[in-house]
Amino acid sequence: MRQANGVTIIGGGLAGLTLALQLVRRLPELEVAVVDPQRRPAPERRATVGESFSELGAHYLRDVIGLADHLEARQLPKFGLRFIVGDEDDFADRFELGVLDTRICQIEGGRLLGLPLRTHQVDRARLENELAVRCVAAGVELLEGSRVEDIQMDSAGHRLELTGDHAGQLQTRWVVFAAGTQIPGREPQRSLGHRTRAAWVRVEGALDVGAWSTRAEFLGRTPPGYRRLSTTHLLGKGYWVWLIPLPSDVTSVGIVSDPDVVDVMPRDYGEFEKWIADRDPRLARELSSTRPVEGDWHAADLEAAVAPTCFSDDRWAVIGQAAAFVDVLYSPGTDLIALGNTLVTDLVERDLATGRPSGSAAANRIFHGFAEGLAEIYRGQYANFGRSEIVGTKVLWDSALYFGFNAMLFRHGLSTDARFLSRIKPELLTLRALQGRIQARFRRGEIVPLVPSGNATVEWGSFDWMMDAYFGAERQGDDARVVAQLRSVLASLERIGRRIEGTA
Repeated sequence: MRQANGVTIIGGGLAGLTLALQLVRRLPELEVAVVDPQRRPAPERRATVGESFSELGAHYLRDVIGLADHLEARQLPKFGLRFIVGDEDDFADRFELGVLDTRICQIEGGRLLGLPLRTHQVDRARLENELAVRCVAAGVELLEGSRVEDIQMDSAGHRLELTGDHAGQLQTRWVVFAAGTQIPGREPQRSLGHRTRAAWVRVEGALDVGAWSTRAEFLGRTPPGYRRLSTTHLLGKGYWVWLIPLPSDVTSVGIVSDPDVVDVMPRDYGEFEKWIADRDPRLARELSSTRPVEGDWHAADLEAAVAPTCFSDDRWAVIGQAAAFVDVLYSPGTDLIALGNTLVTDLVERDLATGRPSGSAAANRIFHGFAEGLAEIYRGQYANFGRSEIVGTKVLWDSALYFGFNAMLFRHGLSTDARFLSRIKPELLTLRALQGRIQARFRRGEIVPLVPSGNATVEWGSFDWMMDAYFGAERQGDDARVVAQLRSVLASLERIGRRIEGTA
């Protein structure tokens, strides 16, 4: 089995399958193979981190990979992010920040289609099964039930020894590692200085925070059933709990904590229930009315880290969690996949056009800068997650920066454009310095808040400067318009930063 002009991807999860589809959509003449030990279709309703997509990752799946039809028909629309702080029994007495006003939403026949920048909650097995079907239809060779026993790396042509259903030798022009966190023969990942612990499970049926009060002022803020479609975060000192509805009639429930603040995490489902009961009795009561999906329990120690080399001019690359992991708050995992896969696709396309690989140094700088920028958002922040005024202010700040820069650049195809990024280097350097100062303020808890504390309700869309960043990411235009929009967002962030620092 030979691929004189090919790319072989080791790993058939979300990162590997989306890269395969992206490659053949961009380069139809390219031979692409995916080596994966599992066989599809995989069973649905299994717990996998990465069930909620943010705006950058959702754009990648919908518009770059072409999955909009599947996501709308077979997955769930997402009603934004929701942040709730407090332990009061009645959720009307807790702090809440999220989308409440549905006027900006797209609604058809009373059914929520989504926000203007569409995002989704997904059953990962259902999504990956669909990706596998589309890969085969597009000409990708799926070598399922096979493992790579040995690799002889050579930029002139890598040689893989396969065992299993497709045993034998495979020679390939490019090899891409998309499985696991440690790559044989490659450098170990470099720590980004942020650790968390997580425990998660899926439970049968719905957990709807929108029904956890009977008070009219709470129920009247948004239509019934809409809050449930958010990715909901229930926060306390040193930890947060996620609630994510999934299209397979289950709810994903997970705890994430900072081990420097919370020293104990559950080891089984019984301890999981008690852990929650000790901190949030109302959530525990609601959880007790459900039952876990049989055999579905996961726990892990997680460390933010990035591979020192993700892209090489020797025609190999690392993507997915093998390339980087940071945190699951704000759901950035698919964003990292989207950026890494696009950088690989650019490198392969350049190699095929010129006959020689180039551009890996720039690709590594771009990817490392993105991962390190994400880590800045999370390091040392969990200790203040029980303070609603800090949580609300931080979420608004982080969201404006995300929409105004990360999502904006990727949606315009500029995140991987080294020349364009050089053009806006002064703005990026200014932003980095500003971000460092403000995140340090959040870590120390020394801010002038933008939101009230206590049981306040904060409408996510009521801040003009944040919505300008959001809708600016949606609007299309040439490079000059993008630069103008980036500068407008930066000016707003500088002004808001002075308010947070108390110098405005």
